[in-house]
Amino acid sequence: MKSLRNIWIIGLLLISASLYAQGQPKLEIEIQDRKVNMTAEETSGADVVYAPSDTIEYVILAKNTGDGVMTDPEIVDPIPQGVQYIAESAAGENCRILFSVNQGIRYSEWPVRLPASGDQNARDTRPGEITHIKWMIRESIPADSQKTLSFKVVVE
Repeated sequence: MKSLRNIWIIGLLLISASLYAQGQPKLEIEIQDRKVNMTAEETSGADVVYAPSDTIEYVILAKNTGDGVMTDPEIVDPIPQGVQYIAESAAGENCRILFSVNQGIRYSEWPVRLPASGDQNARDTRPGEITHIKWMIRESIPADSQKTLSFKVVVE
């Protein structure tokens, strides 16, 4: 009976060790912005100046810097003040992309309907009304890997 108990304890230790060996994911976000319509001077090293009607592309790198697999991550990014979202510019491979017009309280697929579907006065949202974008990533992100997401805006 003593040897059976020892085998059971060793089994529990092996199960515990395998659970801890799976590691923990750790999400780090890096956001890069790039003016799409740079002037010749700006492309040759001059300071980049933003003016109304300029287009900016935001690239979001969702990095798993942990040592475990990240499953079903969701990334939310607010639209910065002073710019408007460009319709259908949000991208991310193998992602469901949702949009909010109320500071991230509720999300819908594009086109977002206001006030709600089924209402006689409902209308499609204008791109400038978008306040947040959410990417629901439909795949796991392994350790030391990243997912690239993006969207474009125009300066007001």
